[in-house]
Amino acid sequence: MAVKLVWTKRAIQGYDRIVKHLYEEWTEKEVKNFVQETAHFFELLKENPKMLEPTGKNKNLYRGPINRLTILTYRYKPRKKEIILVNVRETRRKPLK
Repeated sequence: MAVKLVWTKRAIQGYDRIVKHLYEEWTEKEVKNFVQETAHFFELLKENPKMLEPTGKNKNLYRGPINRLTILTYRYKPRKKEIILVNVRETRRKPLK
């Protein structure tokens, strides 16, 4: 059951911030690995939209790690068959309150 991914502005900014940080602090190889790893993760997520933990606060809102340094928050809308990526952030950053 493949679904469509929809990126919010906040998720795009968070993802871009991570890639920018990798370019500044690491090599191009690490950036390429991160982009490939996240692309693979998103393909898996489209096949299994409920693979991460539900937050419990809001219906159909899920949160969990993409890898050990990146956390994803997304909303799954089964009727529309879409996943809305709400936020992508590094684990080292403090969450917004």
